[in-house]
Amino acid sequence: MWWLDRIFDVFSRRPRPTEEPLVEVSRTFRNRVLMWCAEVFGNKRVTEFGIGGDYTIEFWNQIHRILRYRHGEAQLSHTSFSSPAEDAFQFVTACPTEQFLDLVEDVFSVDCLSHVHLPREEMVRELNAFLEIDGLPYFLTDYVTERVKSRLYGREHEAIQVVSYPRVVCRGNELIHTQVIVPTLEFLQRGHFRLANDEFLDALQDYRKGDYGDCLTKCGSAFESVLKILCDRKGWLYKQTDNVSTLVKIFLDNTQLESYFEQLLMIVPTLRNRLSKSHGAGTVSKKVPQHIAQFAINSTASAILLMVYEAGEK
Repeated sequence: MWWLDRIFDVFSRRPRPTEEPLVEVSRTFRNRVLMWCAEVFGNKRVTEFGIGGDYTIEFWNQIHRILRYRHGEAQLSHTSFSSPAEDAFQFVTACPTEQFLDLVEDVFSVDCLSHVHLPREEMVRELNAFLEIDGLPYFLTDYVTERVKSRLYGREHEAIQVVSYPRVVCRGNELIHTQVIVPTLEFLQRGHFRLANDEFLDALQDYRKGDYGDCLTKCGSAFESVLKILCDRKGWLYKQTDNVSTLVKIFLDNTQLESYFEQLLMIVPTLRNRLSKSHGAGTVSKKVPQHIAQFAINSTASAILLMVYEAGEK
């Protein structure tokens, strides 16, 4: 069933807040992506591996299969076509913005990706460059991987396993996004931060769909996970049952930060405890406004960067 999860877990099917209108992708962005797909899957670049075969038709055939399942339609476009590949291509040239952003994610789901010589991280960077050139408020996350060990023929082998594939997310303030959110995502993409990465991505997704109470909960979870991971990696004694306040004290006792940083670092867990859905509301309804959730995300990212740098995780 994993392939169904990949087909339906895409940008267009993730809820977004109604008060934030969708910014349409530009014609130039759409054209650049389509030209880029032909170039990349046609292996038209000379690399250190040489020139590979042309998998453009195979790419569009596989995209056609994905789109038919996603939309539940035997035919995608409303014009005549001579092949499944042409049907898929005609569909994405005229589809709504959110469905075109699905294509940006689908690039990393097709089987023929294994025949592409361009490094995966370079593919993500180039697609993000297209978004930036046209000033679009979207950002493509990178792969999240971890090293796993297995035994084969009596010998232990180490392999890289993909934990999360690139996803299109909305970005906020440009300066904060560039200087805080992106570096945080890059740090959390390291295998040992996998759980914290999942929680922070969930916080971003909750923010996008307007579930600001859950956003605060996930921010607090990501913050706490990073503290525990740092304790594990540095050999600092702690218990899994320790609350966040105790974990922050352990962190400060083992770093060069002054004691007054305790109050600053406790902002994220305080917001979770006071405003999120992690505790029952009782008789008082808890409504978290958007700007508070945005503050929580930015504060969480800033706190994570502060802690990993202070702990020497560079």
